[in-house]
Amino acid sequence: MKEPFFEKRSRKITLYPSISIVVCTYNGREIVKRLLDSIFSQDYHGKLEVICVDGGSSDGTLELLKDYRVIIHHNKKKYPEGRGMGKDQGVKLAKHELILIVDQDNKLIGNDCLKNLVLPLMKDKEIFGVACRLYVDKNDNLTNRYLSYVGTDPFAANKSLEGRMALGKINLKNEEGYCSYVIKEEENLCTGGNCFVYRKSALDAVDGYTQDVDVINALLKKGVNKMAVAKGAYTHHLAINGFGEFLRKKWKWGWHYAFENKENRNVSWYPKGFKGHLGFAAYVLCNLIILPNVFIGVKQSIKYRDSCWLLHPIAMFCNTLIYCLIGFIRIFRR
Repeated sequence: MKEPFFEKRSRKITLYPSISIVVCTYNGREIVKRLLDSIFSQDYHGKLEVICVDGGSSDGTLELLKDYRVIIHHNKKKYPEGRGMGKDQGVKLAKHELILIVDQDNKLIGNDCLKNLVLPLMKDKEIFGVACRLYVDKNDNLTNRYLSYVGTDPFAANKSLEGRMALGKINLKNEEGYCSYVIKEEENLCTGGNCFVYRKSALDAVDGYTQDVDVINALLKKGVNKMAVAKGAYTHHLAINGFGEFLRKKWKWGWHYAFENKENRNVSWYPKGFKGHLGFAAYVLCNLIILPNVFIGVKQSIKYRDSCWLLHPIAMFCNTLIYCLIGFIRIFRR
């Protein structure tokens, strides 16, 4: 007896490459649950390995992890970024060629997110990694909605992939199912730290994962420069509950970068040479006088039809002021 057509079609399952997912966790029980639920609800026909690198949670996060099919690794160094830190430990434990690094305060949107993320790597062997797009939830608070456009660090929006995409300052090449981009070495493009799929062979070539811009820079020096942005892959980043928390996090991150996270860094945000200092000073001045960013904020709020962009000049001013204060403290502490 001839089988019905729908049964024949249902047996055609595309096998996807095996993937390891590295998540650094620390005292975030509810948001970790949100992320893991989104991972394990993926319609992904391929081997899935989830490695949770915990920095010493004491709020029930560890107990939660035991309810999921994950590998639990204890990160005695606590921090996620840097040589030998959480993400690097997770990458070294990963068994599969494709590795997704995703922060605990994310959620993969839709059950085909992973499929769309690995698609460029299946189609083009020259692509070393794929970035996920940021999902803007209209129900979020104003600050988190704004950061869902520019990324978690507005000051770095001119160098970050998310910021440059939102501001229309990067030319991506349109491909079927994704956009490709060849990074220039002088760009110091900030990407690859969150919801980003790497080829393990690429990370092995630069001795593992350190932190976003350093990994990208090390790959560029080896002539590995082609990345992609998936069209149908989105992550919702629940980074901030309000503007006050945004300011506290920027101070904490800036202090950590300036005084604690200095080892094995190849790329510095501090300017070099006369032209570098001049350009940096002009950028800082524009942020501090506010007016140039008022025009950008109004323009973007009209473009995206979202009032959260009106926060842009205020966020840039505060973010820049915090980093300037930390910079002055760094100078006087030498």
